Amino acid sequence: MKLLVDIGNSRIKWACIDANGLNESQSFTRGKTGIKASLTKQWKDLTDIEAVFVANVAGDKIAQQLEEWTIKKWDINPKFITSEQKRFGVTNAYQQPEKLGVDRWLALIAARQHARLATCVIDCGTAITLDIVTKYGEHQGGMILPGLSLMRETLTNKTDAIKDTLDDSEFKTLATNTFSAVQSGTLYSVTATLERLIDDLKQQFNNRIRFIITGGDAETILPLLPQSVAHYPDIVLKGLAYYARQGERKPQHSKPETVETVETVESVESVESVESVESVESVESVESVESVEATTLPGEAI
Repeated sequence: MKLLVDIGNSRIKWACIDANGLNESQSFTRGKTGIKASLTKQWKDLTDIEAVFVANVAGDKIAQQLEEWTIKKWDINPKFITSEQKRFGVTNAYQQPEKLGVDRWLALIAARQHARLATCVIDCGTAITLDIVTKYGEHQGGMILPGLSLMRETLTNKTDAIKDTLDDSEFKTLATNTFSAVQSGTLYSVTATLERLIDDLKQQFNNRIRFIITGGDAETILPLLPQSVAHYPDIVLKGLAYYARQGERKPQHSKPETVETVETVESVESVESVESVESVESVESVESVESVEATTLPGEAI
């Protein structure tokens, strides 16, 4: 059994993957300076862990603490995934691929598999990120804007009057107290921005694009977005699952009728022995596609 860990700026999300697929995910709020106590509480009863795969955007200090904990508990050095130029059929648009947040990279990998349309992934965490990948796996780039918590913290930290009046009043669209006004204003600010982006992207892609939302604030934001936006809370973990599963399937020795796994293709100009190539409409020059699996991980179709 392998442990998959998604460390964000505010929370840690995790799940185990075994022969039956990805198990139900769990999450907890991480401390700002330390996570070892939380890891002990969450994972003390986990056994039979053979590998740990990690997506970490919380910095080196948190990564070091996780590594120390897993070594002490299971004698395992975790595998920290980093964004790459190309992997699993996805090509990174960044000139410096490693600069793309690994959570964004993994979400693109998971979103692209089996997609028949371009996909826009909206990750609503501490920051809100938006990335687009075509059905051919070409990352088109993205954007970053402040999330709900950052907006609200800025208002409370930079304005004395608002800071002094926060309470637990009921949320209202048209507020009659300062707390509700902040909650409502920031929520509508985010959703209005996302709605405009969704409309613009639909026009740009002639409606041949699907929208996925994920992240800690997704459930708060989703009700105010168009119904076409789908919620996939575990998309980063599903991207991690591809790394965890690579190399597990043994290569076929007979001539394939379909192309399911391409480990390394440096220059493909002709394909003579392949009778059926699914979900690849045009292959003119593939420099490196490692371990692209066209089969769905058990229980993890998007």
